[in-house]
Amino acid sequence: MEGKRGQLSNLQGIIAVLIVVGVLIGAGLLILETFLGELDNTAASVTNETGGFINITGYTLGDAGVTGFNSLSITEASNSTSGQVILAANFTVTDVGVVTNATTQTWEAVNFTYNYLRGENGFIGLNTTLIAFLTIPDLLGLIVLIAMVGIILAIIFNVIPGARVSGA
Repeated sequence: MEGKRGQLSNLQGIIAVLIVVGVLIGAGLLILETFLGELDNTAASVTNETGGFINITGYTLGDAGVTGFNSLSITEASNSTSGQVILAANFTVTDVGVVTNATTQTWEAVNFTYNYLRGENGFIGLNTTLIAFLTIPDLLGLIVLIAMVGIILAIIFNVIPGARVSGA
């Protein structure tokens, strides 16, 4: 009799630890999920950035190096000597803020006005971490199933053989 009780009490401790760990993981995931998207991008704009040019080599906009620079939209490019507005069809811009000419014409003195979104290091790092953590619930059902099978196997192999020996 005592042999069976000792085996069951060990099993109860393992089950209690698994339940506590599961509750803590669930609470942690719930807390982390509330932070997802909280540190969103911040809108920024630059008006009449001077010293620019439009040619084949490409001009990198001044704020292109800002952490999390994205969603660039050039609202106006103008010749800084004459004030003439340069049509958007005359230049191209990449996602990283490099402006090059789309035609054979070049401009050596250009002012740029543009809008963009910027993210912070914390935003990028935290969201990457949270997205990785949020894949855990997809696997949680499988983890619980494996744990339950393990508990059932532990009961079968630890308790039942002990009961047969004691009863014999």
